Amino acid sequence: MKVSAAERAVAIVGVGALMPEAPNAPKFWQNIREGRYSITEVVRDRWDPDLYYDPDPKAPDKTYSKIGGWVRDWEWDPLKWKLPIPPRVDQALDLSQKWAVLTAREALSDYGYPKRPLDPERTAVILGNAMGGDTHLYSAARIFFPEFAEELIKSPEYASLPQGVRQSIMEQLYEGVHRRTPPITEDTMPGELANIAAGRVAALYDFKGPNYVTDAACASAMAAISAAVDGLNAHDYDAVLTGGIDSNMGPSTYVKFCKIGALSANGSKPYAEGSDGFVMGEGAATFLLKRLVDAERDGDTIYAVIRGIGGSSDGKGKGITAPNPIGQKICVMRAWQNAGVMLSPGDMIEGHGTSTPVGDAAELHSLGESFKDLNLPARSIALGSVKSNIGHLKGAAGAAGILKAVFALKEHELPPSLNFEKPNPSFDFSKSPFYVNTELKPWDVSGDKVRRAAVSAFGFGGTNFHIVMEEYIPGRIAGERKASISVAESGVALSQAEALKNPLRGALVVGAETEAELRARLDAIQTQAAAGKAPDAAPPSEADLRAAVRLAIDYADAAELDDKIGRALKAFDEN
Repeated sequence: MKVSAAERAVAIVGVGALMPEAPNAPKFWQNIREGRYSITEVVRDRWDPDLYYDPDPKAPDKTYSKIGGWVRDWEWDPLKWKLPIPPRVDQALDLSQKWAVLTAREALSDYGYPKRPLDPERTAVILGNAMGGDTHLYSAARIFFPEFAEELIKSPEYASLPQGVRQSIMEQLYEGVHRRTPPITEDTMPGELANIAAGRVAALYDFKGPNYVTDAACASAMAAISAAVDGLNAHDYDAVLTGGIDSNMGPSTYVKFCKIGALSANGSKPYAEGSDGFVMGEGAATFLLKRLVDAERDGDTIYAVIRGIGGSSDGKGKGITAPNPIGQKICVMRAWQNAGVMLSPGDMIEGHGTSTPVGDAAELHSLGESFKDLNLPARSIALGSVKSNIGHLKGAAGAAGILKAVFALKEHELPPSLNFEKPNPSFDFSKSPFYVNTELKPWDVSGDKVRRAAVSAFGFGGTNFHIVMEEYIPGRIAGERKASISVAESGVALSQAEALKNPLRGALVVGAETEAELRARLDAIQTQAAAGKAPDAAPPSEADLRAAVRLAIDYADAAELDDKIGRALKAFDEN
């Protein structure tokens, strides 16, 4: 039996984060509210710009950018936290593993664990991590030393030196390389492997659900969350730590991105005129998820509710790294269809918004195409990108965007997107429902309107994800589930697919945001049907198909329609 969208709802019950200029999730949200720009030049304890920087984009093996969103002040004390990580093992851990542990610890503490229990047999860890980290690059360089030494030995100038001088130079070179690279021990491999970011968390907390990482480039975190939600709905486990980590900010990553012209040397300006590339950032965000019905049963604090996730591939396009609006549109529409709700005035979209002029334009056009049939009013949907604050976290980008949206939903505030003075000239905002929100303001809605936020993450290779979330209102989705059961038990429901397949045979789809609104619409239609007038045959509207509460009825004439609506209303009353 197909499960309704309401029954698939998932609750976010704990959050943890480590971001540029933010050692935890609350500080991250404070920075976002205040419009803090956390992008600075590289500091020399990370890498020396004198060695790797050249403003000339054509300079071989050099980066023309030296700015980024850097994680600097953060606490790491596993022994104080009573986490069994011996100092020798600690020294071999990549930052990505440390940050996974740190943010998981915060998310669990935020939930109340261990005082608020989790069944370790039924708790999973699924994290997004695209490139593992930088540590393996330096340990590999240490191992490859003999090859570089061999090149030195082959050089005629070196060979012409006295043997004692040659030996002294080689010894000094060896000592210098070994001083700057980590030693190779039995802890090196497990300290560097990308998948052990999840395995380390599961081992430290003795969680025996599945643990693994996902790699979907810049959509890695969103891919992990999609898999985590699927596992919850399949009852493979009852709780899951999920999110994303990225600590790849070494000079090699800078140089490689510069060689495709992707980086900006000036700053991050999503959706704005003058954007010339993305700014790299680093960090991690981890979420503890449970099925909404379980979270409500357990009395958990619920930050927000995940209603649906959509994924797609770009398929064949201009190139493997070029965005394809068609693939993005498919992804966005799948997410809202899976959510069983529709975008409406007052909602918020946290876009991918990398600050590349072509990428931003492609995303804006795909959003416009995705929702054009809804006829949304101009400037009715707030749009922004957290990359304007902290840069592009690559594999963790989706997690950062979700964390921003989660806090916005919980605090009922629309946070500002930075560095937007004039719009990207390739997109006409005046003819769209979107506007880039540039100031902190209350997220006010009218009546019983539910606040909703959607987040996009699109990765190299043409992998796309979009997630739909909404604010938590106690009992609201439980009522939605009840309505779905009532309609099913009445014997009048028809699948949306069947309604679309036979639109001219008397297939009526009626949707509304609440059960009360749906009843009112059904009463009006029944009054007409009782007078012998059935609605004209037509395909169902996009608004009805995406409404929060929906009823589909197949009928032959007005009398049958009158009868079936009456049975549906009776089923509502009995439940």
